[in-house]
Amino acid sequence: MYSANRRRNVEREERMLLRGKREQAAGKLLQKVPELASLNLEIRETRSNGLTNDTQYIRRVVVEHAHALFEMPCSYSSCDNGGYDVTREILSALQSGAARFEGECACRGSCGGEFCSRVLRYVATATYRSGADA
Repeated sequence: MYSANRRRNVEREERMLLRGKREQAAGKLLQKVPELASLNLEIRETRSNGLTNDTQYIRRVVVEHAHALFEMPCSYSSCDNGGYDVTREILSALQSGAARFEGECACRGSCGGEFCSRVLRYVATATYRSGADA
């Protein structure tokens, strides 16, 4: 029992360390999009068939402190190494000045040897400062 808990703790610490390294490598969001004033992500996570187990939330990004990394974990408890990386899509839309955009991403994890069937869909709303305010 102790060894299983310890192993989980070590794995969690390793994931957190790797996440920190990815955040540092990504840099700050305001370095990539200096005119960005606010960003909200409406997130809905569903099974690919869309029938059950929806998870919905709003992620309000604190632009002044945010890293330019948009990775979210899979919320399915049986998913191993799952999650979603929508960094490229979101940064591209923000750099083009889009005020509203949406997208989706399939989970990259697995459940019992099968691919995870969850899909993350997001709708983003952004506001920007004018050139004089940036």
